[in-house]
Amino acid sequence: MRVKMSLMCFMVLIMATQVTSFVGITWGRLQTQQLVPSMVVDLLLQNKIPQLRLMTSGYDIIEIFSGTNISLSVTMGNQFVWQANRNDLAYVWVNDRIKDPINKGVNIVEVTVGSEPFSNTFLKEANNNQVVPVLKLIRETLDDMKLGHVRATTGHGMDVLKVSKFPSEADFRDDIKKPMLESLEEFNRTGVPFVLYMFPIHFVKEIMNYTMEFAFMDNKSGFKIVDGNITYTNAVELMIDSLAWALKKAGYPDMKIMIGQIGWPTDGYPHANIKNAERFHKGLLKYVASKKGTPLRPGPLDIYLHSLSDENEFRTIFGTFQRHWGIYRADGNPKYKIDFSLKDRDEYPTEAKGIVKMPNRWCKFNGDTSNMYLVNKNYDLACKTADCTRLEKGASCKIVATNPSVENCEFPIEILAFQDQIVQNGMVLRI
Repeated sequence: MRVKMSLMCFMVLIMATQVTSFVGITWGRLQTQQLVPSMVVDLLLQNKIPQLRLMTSGYDIIEIFSGTNISLSVTMGNQFVWQANRNDLAYVWVNDRIKDPINKGVNIVEVTVGSEPFSNTFLKEANNNQVVPVLKLIRETLDDMKLGHVRATTGHGMDVLKVSKFPSEADFRDDIKKPMLESLEEFNRTGVPFVLYMFPIHFVKEIMNYTMEFAFMDNKSGFKIVDGNITYTNAVELMIDSLAWALKKAGYPDMKIMIGQIGWPTDGYPHANIKNAERFHKGLLKYVASKKGTPLRPGPLDIYLHSLSDENEFRTIFGTFQRHWGIYRADGNPKYKIDFSLKDRDEYPTEAKGIVKMPNRWCKFNGDTSNMYLVNKNYDLACKTADCTRLEKGASCKIVATNPSVENCEFPIEILAFQDQIVQNGMVLRI
């Protein structure tokens, strides 16, 4: 009897300690036509997505997730870090944005203080100075409010590392090494993971100038990187192991790495299209499901896909593709097949329900190029209001003389001559 009971307890212990990967998703709200938060909740539940990285800390949005059991990571953006840079301010912020929603049934598991605050590419204007002190203040305040289970961390991009061909040569940039080491000390003290934002398409093309095949898990080229006795056939493993080497050199070889954002854009960039996005995610999720890990980091990998939907008001300082990370279009329809369950099923995710679509609007170029200064001026004027990113180099749309609202061209522009504009009730309708 004792033998049977011991065996049963042993089996229960194995089941309880079994470690698996999880796949979450990020959601930002920089759109002119936003998905209603309740629709987002429905999408997550229908697709059985258990984790959401919310790129805002708006409590009116956070409270929508009450009672859903969806694990929520709340982001304090760089521009809002000043709101918690003193003890009293941190207390108010945590009370309003974290404690109160938790008391109302929201499953908040993490606060991300700052978004790529040490970036020298995507977010150059980020304020580096306040992030680490505010991170510590938030941690202290969470503990004081008996919210020790809520993690406090920071999300960083690959550009916190020096550019190096081999992962074993990777290290943190010299100009940010001091605040980075201070951050790592805090992560290690509190046991939180290093949250890494990584975008293989940009890394492979712009940083390393490798063949684009290296960005895919099922790399069909013969290109590879050999680092000692390790061979890398894809950028994902190489990027994660580069960070792992930097952490090891900093004195934290066992620090957990979580992928806070990873994805593939579908427009506004060479190789950014629906076919490649579907291929990338299929290979990535199959890899995550294998629980193989990387050569230096064997085992499960936790990731948040980037992003739930396109954001046509996202800044395009570094590239127009930044508006096209979404797995869903702005109208709530999925762009490509993806299986969040990690079962490698060939199917589309659930469509958003209840979307009210905006009417089509487009601009028409009259073909007159006699004054290119005026052409460019009018183009820039139109694009201050509308999203022209699908007309940029490498994008899917072209300026045409007819209605371009066909095929994959979803954000077209129409510049009508004054005499061609519609008049209703004595008013000229301007787009």
